[in-house]
Amino acid sequence: MTKKLALCLTIIVFLFSGLASARPLRINHLGSPRTAFQCPRMKSLGDLQKMVDAKKADIRKVLEMRGWKGNIDDLMSAVDSGSATETTIEPGAEIPFMANRHNGKPGYLENLIWAGSKPFPAYHIEFDSNGYTYQFYFPKQCGNFWMEEKPSMKKTEPMMNPSVGIMAEDVCVTQPVHVKITTANIAPDAKVQVTMDGNTQEMAVSGMMEKDMPAYSEPGSHTITVALQGASPATATFNVKACPPVCVITVAPAEILRKKPFTVDASGSHVADGVAGGIKSASIEISREGAPVETFELTAPNLKRDDVKVKKAGVYTVKSTVTDEAGQKASCEATFEVPKPKNPFFVAAFGGKERLFQDDDDNFGGRCAGLFGFKGGVLPEIAEDLELELSVGGKINTRDGNNSSIFADVAINKIVGRGFLGGGVSFWDLTESDTRSVALLIQGGFDLSEDGRWQFVAEARGPFDQFDDLSNNYQLWGGIRIRPWR
Repeated sequence: MTKKLALCLTIIVFLFSGLASARPLRINHLGSPRTAFQCPRMKSLGDLQKMVDAKKADIRKVLEMRGWKGNIDDLMSAVDSGSATETTIEPGAEIPFMANRHNGKPGYLENLIWAGSKPFPAYHIEFDSNGYTYQFYFPKQCGNFWMEEKPSMKKTEPMMNPSVGIMAEDVCVTQPVHVKITTANIAPDAKVQVTMDGNTQEMAVSGMMEKDMPAYSEPGSHTITVALQGASPATATFNVKACPPVCVITVAPAEILRKKPFTVDASGSHVADGVAGGIKSASIEISREGAPVETFELTAPNLKRDDVKVKKAGVYTVKSTVTDEAGQKASCEATFEVPKPKNPFFVAAFGGKERLFQDDDDNFGGRCAGLFGFKGGVLPEIAEDLELELSVGGKINTRDGNNSSIFADVAINKIVGRGFLGGGVSFWDLTESDTRSVALLIQGGFDLSEDGRWQFVAEARGPFDQFDDLSNNYQLWGGIRIRPWR
């Protein structure tokens, strides 16, 4: 083959290659999951807005590869404005390019013709950006968009009537101030000056910008101003409101008894919506019939106390004043009633011993015998922490049944914590002439149950006329006392 023939064949190959590359690519289906920007199919304008927002970075990449001259924020604003319309693309329509995905990465196909048998639906939106009018098409089936551009008839208008606006919402203390700045007809590199509380900062804004400004720690009214060269400044006034915390106070259990621990709980309190931080402390005041009884402070994180006690029956008010970390306060109350004793009656059973001198003793000294006993009576409250005991009972002498007898007690008891100490007189062996006496009674005990209805009690007696010989004249026993209606 000669050099001239080889050269001719090479030229023919290049010519045919050029013709082949210039021929449009015919497509007859859309929506392949491997190549689609959006899957599943878009059914509403809201779906389009979500897709454009989620795929913003990929859309920008394709447009940059195409060398477009617009501003991506203008596209986002146009889509968000809701001005997109529905259209159909007929068979035979020429498409300059179509965005797609290849191996998960954004790209595009050049010079296409829709060769399907039926039209396909798409969203269409038109807007101006940087001196050009753009028409974007988003097929509903796949979202693989394309766009067409032409010089805008409004190219010089943005520079003629620039405008700026600002909006700011009222906020709570500690809550960032949300502002929205809007501009129109401004140069791409224009900047606005935002002034608040005497401080000015410069920002680049194209179309619309939302920004959170620093929060305030005190309530008050503030003005924010935004200025743009060639445009009238815009101002907005917002209020920083006091948003006090929500105060919650509870007491437990449902039945609260005198001198028994109960719980005061302010942990349900919380800051108002929008306020940063939490509850710092709670000041508690307990009052009875308007008179303060006790005050104490609860501090975070433990806003509960479970060892609170009151001494008297009556209706009580618990007032809580909570303070949040911003220094704001709120108060709330709860009431509870401590019932009076339904009945001061009690019964008790004992076991112990006695040693008493008797006239028929063969030897000098007392006779020692084991005892079982019981008694019943009343324990009315005569003053705060003081009870009067009036009781009668009987003893059973295990050594000599003939020496069993009855007795009566009169005493005053002092309530001490979960127990008591007391003393009085005992009229002992009322039916036994040889051991009948008036004795000193000393007693004490402590609660066995949380409500104080079951108690352990110990009693000691010594005849007044035998104080010089107590080693041979005494009585000791202990047992259980029950106060069923306490």
